[in-house]
Amino acid sequence: MSELILIVDDERHYRELIKINLETEGYTTLEAENGEQLLQLLEKQQPDLILLDVLMPNMDGLAACDLIRQFSNVPIIFLTALSNEIDRVKGLNL
Repeated sequence: MSELILIVDDERHYRELIKINLETEGYTTLEAENGEQLLQLLEKQQPDLILLDVLMPNMDGLAACDLIRQFSNVPIIFLTALSNEIDRVKGLNL
């Protein structure tokens, strides 16, 4: 059974690009376009890894991660264009 990776990004073309590359390498993927969809999927699925965009509307990736950490220790890799130190520190604190 291949590892399940959940891709969360509000930009469809980024999700598709990541999905194509991961599936080419043999991974199984799920997609969510926002934090709310992510949380709904986590009620039904337990991924091995979450690739989580930080900058999303309604619920950003940091807020979604904070909620996930209340019930799961699934590894999370943040996807972001943010590069300043304060944003990195916020992500590391989660």
